[in-house]
Amino acid sequence: MNIANGFIFERFVGNLFKLAEYSVLENGSMDAGYDLLVEKDNQKYCIEIKYSRPTREALDRIESISKNFDAKPVFITCQFIQVPLRKHLEDLYSSVTIIDISNLLFTLQYYESLRNELISLLPFTVDNIEPKECFLELCFLEHSDNLESLIYEIKNCKKGKDFSDKYEDICHRLLLNIFSEDLSLWQKQPTSNKALYRFDLICRIKDNNGKTFWKILEDYFNSKYVVFEFKNYSKKITQKEIYTTEKYLYAKALRSVAIIVTAKGFDKNAMWATKGCLRENGKLIILLTSDDLIKMAEYKISQEDPSTYLLSKLDNLLIELEK
Repeated sequence: MNIANGFIFERFVGNLFKLAEYSVLENGSMDAGYDLLVEKDNQKYCIEIKYSRPTREALDRIESISKNFDAKPVFITCQFIQVPLRKHLEDLYSSVTIIDISNLLFTLQYYESLRNELISLLPFTVDNIEPKECFLELCFLEHSDNLESLIYEIKNCKKGKDFSDKYEDICHRLLLNIFSEDLSLWQKQPTSNKALYRFDLICRIKDNNGKTFWKILEDYFNSKYVVFEFKNYSKKITQKEIYTTEKYLYAKALRSVAIIVTAKGFDKNAMWATKGCLRENGKLIILLTSDDLIKMAEYKISQEDPSTYLLSKLDNLLIELEK
């Protein structure tokens, strides 16, 4: 289990209850046996939130503790509980309301950015999971961190070093919204073990991802992880930035692929350098511009698969690769 994602998921669910206009009476501690005590319409709910699947021990605990608060016990997990197991657990714990990823997807079906944020935490895809209704309903208008507003932000982000952090943040949020169904982890600015350099973002390809582009990266480039670099330079990037990024790629760490996003594009030498890295060392570096991110966001808005856009970039790179 990814411990960091577990904590993020707990905060995410806590925020959902606030957005659904529940009053948070208490935040439980690790020793308390519950995570949240909330109230709405004079009804209290004692809630346990887990990144992992429910266990008999956890369900016993939340069922027992909730009686101390005269509250309804609720167990929330981001995992998918198969129907036979769910029915078995609901028969054993009839007083406990169990909410899994199918219920959360139903709650967030009209909230694009929150849905993408949730899906980005998952190590698996949700393509075959049917949303199912639960009692949790949100009561607010979608906040501004959606694809249309992010497209506006990146179009109007000023170029240059002074605005590099802002550009990086916009690119990160755009990618998360575009590829939340395909990638997980979303770890920002990790530092190498010797602290000599760092890249902007690393993601992990989700398990059982059947989309062609991601399967090619896994099967033919032996890469489970993808490095992202964001360059808000006022000039085109050169081969220097390509060779710096190449240092982050390491086949034995299942990290052979990088994607560089630039505000002003790249020069001819940068393109030659990417081909050299691929031809000589088997390291794949895909060069994108802000406009490419916008086009992939538009794919997503149109409910088309944005990874097909990356696949066409890869096709062109491989077709044009010289000996």
